[in-house]
Amino acid sequence: MCIEQIEMYCQGATVMARLWGVGKTTTSAATALWLANAGFRTLVVSSDPAHSTSDSLEYPLGPEPTPVADIENLWGMELDPERTINEVLPKFSNAMAGSMGDSLTGMFTGIDSDAVQKEMDSVDASQMMIPGLDEALAFDQLLRYVEDPRFDVIIFDTAPTGHTLRFLSLPEVLETWMSRILRYYRMTGGIRMMLFGGKKQDAMKDELEKFQRRVAHVRRVLSDPELASFTLVTIPEQMAVSETERAALALDEYGITVNGVIVNRLTPDFDHPFLSARRKTEQSYLANLKELFGGLPVAELALAESDVHGLAALEEIASQLHGELPKLPEGMESVEVSQGIPISIKRGLSIVDDGSKLIVEIHLPAAIKEELDLRSEDENIIISVNGREAVIPVGRKIIVKDANAKFENDILRLEVENLN
Repeated sequence: MCIEQIEMYCQGATVMARLWGVGKTTTSAATALWLANAGFRTLVVSSDPAHSTSDSLEYPLGPEPTPVADIENLWGMELDPERTINEVLPKFSNAMAGSMGDSLTGMFTGIDSDAVQKEMDSVDASQMMIPGLDEALAFDQLLRYVEDPRFDVIIFDTAPTGHTLRFLSLPEVLETWMSRILRYYRMTGGIRMMLFGGKKQDAMKDELEKFQRRVAHVRRVLSDPELASFTLVTIPEQMAVSETERAALALDEYGITVNGVIVNRLTPDFDHPFLSARRKTEQSYLANLKELFGGLPVAELALAESDVHGLAALEEIASQLHGELPKLPEGMESVEVSQGIPISIKRGLSIVDDGSKLIVEIHLPAAIKEELDLRSEDENIIISVNGREAVIPVGRKIIVKDANAKFENDILRLEVENLN
């Protein structure tokens, strides 16, 4: 798998980031479409509150992976923090008014569990959208799909640069926060036992520890240039170039490598005084970018004659940016694609039945063997990474315990002899 951001690509992830309106969503959608057309199972995720990815693809996306039109191998989703909060609030309300409220009512007559429930029910999700919460919820979603081998590539289309940098700081913030919470758990074991009971308090501690491990897992993925890459998207103007430079420096502080820069909306070379003057200014900014990023690929996209949206227009942009479609690898080897900004990708899943045996290979980037759990149900393999499950159909009934299993170089390989 790969993730890509700012744009970000990962083995897969890719991330893309920028100022407002420089073409990040367009290049993200075009890249996702290009990879899907090549045969890579691609998920494009937008954390931008503007929800412009749907507009770019001209296809409605929801808060869960949605197949895009009739495009094979392409899924899209737009994160919805308010919806996530609306899902969490009832659970939190029940926990407060039920588990904790009943316990406290028995200890202190001044606490009314019905009042707790009523107060929690009155809270609206929009009231809970405190600064930084949208990044935190986006990070939780990224955790979910980075650990899902059913996708070869995740294109993570982020909100503008400031939001992205807050997002990237979350692993350290959350790890510190989780460590403090777990220390608190150890210090207050007797009180929690009295309030929740032994089983509940053990379950809560287990969930906290799993979340801490998931955060650490994504941190490992994002900081590994072989697994995740960040592509900056900008335009040839002074403010945009300056922010691009600051973003690159900030990413370096997080130990994250930029794999290239896309410069969008370059004025074509026409014989016209105004356009020639404009182009001359832009070329000076372009030269500055190339010098700043010393040797990194800088891909150029000319200003289009109209706005870009819809699959046909995105395919044209993708062709300009990445060139011809790459060949899909047969195995799980890492391949480098794109003539503009090189993207390293390793397929997330390979299933081969040669008649004598079934071979299933699953790419689990930066995973730790002790954090994996595997079982089978009917014709599905269910793999769990730190409590997050992915269901993988394999086409026939399989018993995992009878498989020859090996986990090496982030690849889980299962071999099962055919019984027929």
